[in-house]
Amino acid sequence: MGKGWVKKWGARGKGHRPSHIPALEVEPTGLESSSWILPPSKSHLIRMLLLCALSKKKHTLLGFERMGEDAESMMRCLSQLGVNFFAKEDGIEITGKGMQGFTRSPSVLHAGNSGTALRLLIGLTSRLNFVSMVDGDASLRNRNHADLLAAISPLNVQFSYGIEQERLPILVHGPWNGNELHVDVDRSSQPYSSLLLSSSELDVDCIITTKGDAVSRRHAALTIDLMEESGATLNIEEEKTTIAPWTSNPPAEWIVPSDGSMMAFPILACVLKKQSVYIENPVEEKDALGHEIVLDFLSHFGVDMNDQTLNYVGKGTFVEINLRDANDLLPPLAAILALSGGGRLVGASHAKHKESNRIESAASLLRSFGLQCKIEEDGLSIEGGQTIIRPTTIVDTYGDHRIQMTALLLASESGGTIEGPRLHQIADPGFLERFSSVPTEVLVKGIQR
Repeated sequence: MGKGWVKKWGARGKGHRPSHIPALEVEPTGLESSSWILPPSKSHLIRMLLLCALSKKKHTLLGFERMGEDAESMMRCLSQLGVNFFAKEDGIEITGKGMQGFTRSPSVLHAGNSGTALRLLIGLTSRLNFVSMVDGDASLRNRNHADLLAAISPLNVQFSYGIEQERLPILVHGPWNGNELHVDVDRSSQPYSSLLLSSSELDVDCIITTKGDAVSRRHAALTIDLMEESGATLNIEEEKTTIAPWTSNPPAEWIVPSDGSMMAFPILACVLKKQSVYIENPVEEKDALGHEIVLDFLSHFGVDMNDQTLNYVGKGTFVEINLRDANDLLPPLAAILALSGGGRLVGASHAKHKESNRIESAASLLRSFGLQCKIEEDGLSIEGGQTIIRPTTIVDTYGDHRIQMTALLLASESGGTIEGPRLHQIADPGFLERFSSVPTEVLVKGIQR
């Protein structure tokens, strides 16, 4: 079963490196419109879907017409566990089951490309008194999940691994026998978030002790905020988090905010095209999860923002940006710095553990377009004022949607062939609709790396 799902859901369409690679042929083109609609925040949406599923009531998530494939993967897996969903014009209606109401899925719970969905599902299924198989696409199979498994295993949850302890697929058989957990947060905040959400309907306090230098702290804070909106009471003292017994009860109507991490793409478009871009649904700072940092440095990119409009005003200046809490910004920011005033992206060591090693893959992306950079231990050093050239070979996107989306924008100026025709749909299904001339899907003869 596992091999079949990997073939179907692989980031490149069929397996790890087929003889012919699906790609998009992009010719130089402008933007279809000066308006830009940000997609819904998948960080919010995936957590909200789970919190509504953990409720025993009916809830409606509002504020979006389309969701990306990551959120769809979470919704599909929850549906397999018995949760009911009903699509609405501007959102989705959910009838939850509660922790005791989930039913065994007749097939694998496949998280697609979503690391967040996968880890939240591992936590959820570890509470259930039946066996679940949890899996993901080729990129998730290459990512490390050992921190979460190590945190849950002492509670006598049974895990059966496909190949190695940290790889997929994983057979999970709960429930928890105990209420105290220890988790490493040095590489990702997702294991901590998974444990927090999985504490629903315990009849005693749940105590989670963290260790390591926490990264993506705003995402962990988001989990806590949404839990508190859903009725949870948490006490956090340094590395110790205590969650009192709680049952999820989110608002009957819950607004999903725009995705702050996606703001880097209209900024790149503004710098690249040297034209104004109007943001129809800007994200509020409290919902931006650290990604509002891009707005703090607009002047260094040669951009200003008047009301909701990004305007190109000049070449920009050198800047150093710490991405400890916003490593998702690395690929588009790297391109922005190369085309504006240059700079350094630091504090992004944990970006090595995403869909790709984003430090190395972002550097490879820049070089494909003739842009020079230097790989450093925790980021990139990038010279400013560079000019892009058309890539001479297919641009590898490493199964990473943020690499692909950055590549597509760069190719809209120079032209180029970009691997992975569907990757943008993970977060922003309407991304290609922004181009005046829609890229053409092609098959390109594969070259072994």
